[in-house]
Amino acid sequence: MQTSSESTDAKSDSLDEPSAYLIEKNVALPKDIFHSYLSYWIYEAAHCTPAMILSLVIGVLVLLIIFFNDNEACLAFSVAFLLIFSGILVIVLILRFGPQINDEDFKCKLLMEIITRKPTVKGKEWRTITYKMNQYLFDNDLWNTPYYFYRDEDCHRYFLSLIKGKTFRKPEKLSSNVMDGQRNEGNKTFTLHSKPNLQKCLSKAAEIEQQSQDEYWRQEYPGVDEFF
Repeated sequence: MQTSSESTDAKSDSLDEPSAYLIEKNVALPKDIFHSYLSYWIYEAAHCTPAMILSLVIGVLVLLIIFFNDNEACLAFSVAFLLIFSGILVIVLILRFGPQINDEDFKCKLLMEIITRKPTVKGKEWRTITYKMNQYLFDNDLWNTPYYFYRDEDCHRYFLSLIKGKTFRKPEKLSSNVMDGQRNEGNKTFTLHSKPNLQKCLSKAAEIEQQSQDEYWRQEYPGVDEFF
């Protein structure tokens, strides 16, 4: 199931790192690794412990129905619990695959990757970003496998959901020695944050996305420059 690309150090944080070139060339996403989305889905479900336990229980109940179908009491008991545990399994799978990752550090990491790489619409940069985000989720125990995003389009869609319906003010220029600080000229004090500000990252990444979208449509329809 694993490929040689997974041995690449995906914990690198910038394009200046020695492994960056290797990541660019050897990216393998779940779409490339699995034969179909169904096989990917089954693999992911198999790595969900509650789903596996419920599947084993359902398997035992099915065997009881098969071997003790002449016992009405046992059959009724098995069928009733089969329906109950099947319903619970469906709920577990919905909760597993339904909600999006809502970890703020992950969002900041994704936005910083976008700001650093400035991906174009449908550009190859999205494959690298998706690979690194999958690895980040796995390394930080936010997902059980390094295959959260099936393809790069899924990662791009997730990013678009973060900026959808939001309006941003143009970000203020930051001090050269303070990444995210608030300076008070009256008492000469400032507050230093240890990580990027989510809203500022959202604003900058949204600006990059808009520029990419504009450039994409310029290339698709060269005669509509006056609209941009």
